[in-house]
Amino acid sequence: MAASVTLAAFPLQSQALTFNFEFDNTDDGTVTPPIVGTGTFSFNGDPGNGTFALTSLAPFNFSYNIGTATFTNADILTPVANVTAIISTDGSDRFVNFGGTGGGPFGGSIDFRNGTNFLTFQPGGGSFYQASGGFFGTYAGTIPVTPASVPEPTTTLGLLVLGGLGVRSLIKGKKA
Repeated sequence: MAASVTLAAFPLQSQALTFNFEFDNTDDGTVTPPIVGTGTFSFNGDPGNGTFALTSLAPFNFSYNIGTATFTNADILTPVANVTAIISTDGSDRFVNFGGTGGGPFGGSIDFRNGTNFLTFQPGGGSFYQASGGFFGTYAGTIPVTPASVPEPTTTLGLLVLGGLGVRSLIKGKKA
């Protein structure tokens, strides 16, 4: 019982957090149709909002499709130790942008190359990207905010206390 309560107290540690991406072909700062690309960025756990070293979000996975080109972790050219993920919440959505010190060949916060195709994200956490095939525009990596995605500290603490009481009861029961 105590193990079940302990596992229930930390459900997000083993769940992947997946941001869904859309790429448009306009540089107006908003993602508007037609959408020219989609993809995902995921990693285990939920660090909350803030700026995080990409290496601290391991194992992470990138999967993007823009035009006819695809990009994955295998296509990252920027040293991953130089990349940060900037996670924030606005209204009913959480967002991710990329920042850091860069170091890839295209000067972005994170650069990808698959064959002759490339993808680069605006340095400094901005919302613009550029990709081969003449694509340049705005991107958004979002995930809807759900009550279950952000644990309440009092709920977690309460579950830990209940787990401790359950273990204490088991120990006392065996002594009798």
